Amino acid sequence: EQRYFYMNELWVVREWMDHLIGGPARTRGRTNPDHFVKGDMLDSWQILGVDEGRRLDLLFNMKAPGVGRLEFNILPEESGLTRIRVTAHWHPQGAWGLAYWLAMLPFHLFIFQGMTEAIARQAEARAGIPVMD
Repeated sequence: EQRYFYMNELWVVREWMDHLIGGPARTRGRTNPDHFVKGDMLDSWQILGVDEGRRLDLLFNMKAPGVGRLEFNILPEESGLTRIRVTAHWHPQGAWGLAYWLAMLPFHLFIFQGMTEAIARQAEARAGIPVMD
């Protein structure tokens, strides 16, 4: 329901760009709306692996000069709180793939940080944790 959690409009533009060059980004579908299932599509990402409540590993499913992966880890802290860590992995295909990553790096830092913060805020709200600024 939340799509990308952050800057959905920019993601939709990227999906349409992919669609116009014959990519699969507008193909979506999950077999179970309440649980992540390996192989299902989650927006423009394919679920590579899931350990419910602990880890989610996604494969970038748009045309690009390389292979992208997005990994979410939920880490319990000694304080009793929980940390979410999001790691973007990029495996460039040649010089164009490296150039693509370097050109997109500032955008990726901005978008993935915003996504992570939005997910954390929603999780805190659902848990009844007061928002701390």
